[in-house]
Amino acid sequence: MNVRLERLEKNKVRLEVEVEKDRVNAAIETAVRSLSRRVKVPGFRPGRVPRPILEARLGKEVIYDEALELLIPEAYSQAVEAEGLDPIDKPEVEVVKIEEDQPLVFKATVEVRPEVKLGEYKGLAVTKEKIEITDSQVDAVLKDLQERHATFAASEEPAASGDLVMVDFTATVDGQPFEGSRAENMPLVIGTPGYFPGLSQGLEGVRKGETREVKVSLPENFNVREVAGKEAVFNVTVKEVHKKRLAPLDDEFAKDVSEFGTLAELKENIKERLTKAAERRVREDMENQVVRAAVAGAEVDVPEVLIARRAHTLFHNFVHELEHRGLSLEKYCELKNTTPEKVEEEFRPAAKEQVKTELVLDAIAKAEALSVKPEKLEAALDAMAAPSKEPEKLKARWAENGTQAALERSLLREEVVSFLLEHAKVTEAEPGQASAPQGEPAQAEEKPAAAGGE
Repeated sequence: MNVRLERLEKNKVRLEVEVEKDRVNAAIETAVRSLSRRVKVPGFRPGRVPRPILEARLGKEVIYDEALELLIPEAYSQAVEAEGLDPIDKPEVEVVKIEEDQPLVFKATVEVRPEVKLGEYKGLAVTKEKIEITDSQVDAVLKDLQERHATFAASEEPAASGDLVMVDFTATVDGQPFEGSRAENMPLVIGTPGYFPGLSQGLEGVRKGETREVKVSLPENFNVREVAGKEAVFNVTVKEVHKKRLAPLDDEFAKDVSEFGTLAELKENIKERLTKAAERRVREDMENQVVRAAVAGAEVDVPEVLIARRAHTLFHNFVHELEHRGLSLEKYCELKNTTPEKVEEEFRPAAKEQVKTELVLDAIAKAEALSVKPEKLEAALDAMAAPSKEPEKLKARWAENGTQAALERSLLREEVVSFLLEHAKVTEAEPGQASAPQGEPAQAEEKPAAAGGE
């Protein structure tokens, strides 16, 4: 097989492939046998139709097309491998010539992974934040534990912040009720936003049996669109008041909420967990810094096909996230006055940055001849397959369908990030002073804001 490579613009290449006539003849014979079994011809059993009759009935073009389906995929894969190409899209194939007893000639135009011009990626400046866990941080966790294990007792006293009240209410906007404007036995915690932000705050100081009118400005993204952003008037009757009771922070509290016997032991455990969490956060921050710096110093023409593909993936992940929150894409678009197409378009900047980052990390891995140790890959596969009843069968399927290869790429990128950190110039900073490399401000992944402003 002969292959001629021609490089075109924007990461595209054209392969002109010539396949030996012996392979062509063999594929044509296979095509004839296959068609003979499938085509019904009166007077002949399936598989027994003579070739001249088959050609007369179908035409040579049909036979050649069948042979091409056998020849081109294999020949294209061999040509790509021979030229060391990494295609990122499906090829556009043009058949130049196919005849019996003649070589097959076809052209395949395809976009390939772009070349990355790496900048400096060793000795990058990274700031490491010092880890200091203070007593106030430990106390805050204890306070949260205390709040989460609070109890409520019926009371005749006025409701204060944090107390639970059971209420009935009716509400109107411009004198008219709306969807969800009536409720019975609804629990509200005084001072918390709740479904109607501002309603519970307006009930501070109420007593059991009291009726109070509360005016609430409904949020702009309220799910009942016709009243969103308007003022609602709530007529609320308080049926019960439950005062919040916090357990004292002592050894008995520690025994009740943990496996520890004393408050001192619980505090020490909290400090250890906060330290480990801080270490993970600092490590992640350093990784983000060094990766952003390496990407900023590299030059690469990010292919449009990869940007579109990644944006589509991010969009669908976002849709699933909405559905998990009980909100459909249609409702989200209605609330935001947008369209699915515009929402997907908003993911393009993040998609481009993600793809560029992966291309740069892969280029560094190649430049430094980095690899994933087989035992590390096997351990990761074992962990993924552990919940399955037939882990070995699952792993075998992953080896065939590309899941294992994708996992290996992910692990290799982790190796690259570790390599960059090992070769970085690290400067220690006081808590809260760590920052992104100069000229590369740290930014959260861009995505459309979910309804509710979360």
